[in-house]
Amino acid sequence: MRSLQGVRAVVTGAASGIGRALALELAGRGVDLALTDLNAARLEPVAEAARALGRRVTVHGFDVADAAAWAVFRDEALAAHGSVQLVVNNAGVSLTGPFLSCSLEDLEWQVGANLWGVVHGCRAFAPHLLTQREAHLVNVSSAFGIVTMPDSAAYCMTKHAVRSLTEALEMELHGTSVHVSSVHPGAVATAIVSGGRFRAGGYMSEKQANKLITRGIAPEQAAKRIVAGILADEPRILVGSDAVFLAWLHRLMPVSYRRLVRAWMARKGRGGPAEAGTPAR
Repeated sequence: MRSLQGVRAVVTGAASGIGRALALELAGRGVDLALTDLNAARLEPVAEAARALGRRVTVHGFDVADAAAWAVFRDEALAAHGSVQLVVNNAGVSLTGPFLSCSLEDLEWQVGANLWGVVHGCRAFAPHLLTQREAHLVNVSSAFGIVTMPDSAAYCMTKHAVRSLTEALEMELHGTSVHVSSVHPGAVATAIVSGGRFRAGGYMSEKQANKLITRGIAPEQAAKRIVAGILADEPRILVGSDAVFLAWLHRLMPVSYRRLVRAWMARKGRGGPAEAGTPAR
């Protein structure tokens, strides 16, 4: 996009973390906002901060895994703002732990928020974006959507799927008014791990997993990088030096990088995963 001034944007998962920082970064650049989160009340502090910058902001509480709720939200957002030129499917949750320690309900929860939330967001708004002179669709994947890590099977599964979906859309919409980007953050100091679900028995304890993520870059720094990528129409936006490193590692060692990951996880954690037991139900 050539400029963000006067753009109207949707940002999901905007109550905290990257979503909150991105909403405020966009507001500071002249963007009006339709913000979503599971609980609309949690969005009010973000909305007030954006309104203080002179922006029009609406808040909407719903579960991004709910297709019907997306249709209602789309209609409300367009009625309130008239049009939308930027959609950022950012909402996501974290399920950490060995695959066999995770229940089917855990997996459905992970897929619902991280994958179906993005699918529904794309389907709800892409037809409208195509009617705009210039528009941008942004799906937040992860560095774990490029490489895969143990104790994150479900998370990696969803983030790889988001990357694949986004890359397909980028090719399908090439030559239209809609630019498409996937975002791949490395470690960002948010509450995604502590606010998610943890299942024991893997390489790391919950405390160790939280420690790694909280040592990441600030959400505000991540938001600035994402906005720079949107303005440059980058199809893949890598956020953080660790994300850049992992992308290059995967390019150089597409299979054997796993050996390095196992060794690194063993050093950071307990020395190896606990013995797998009966799959959780």
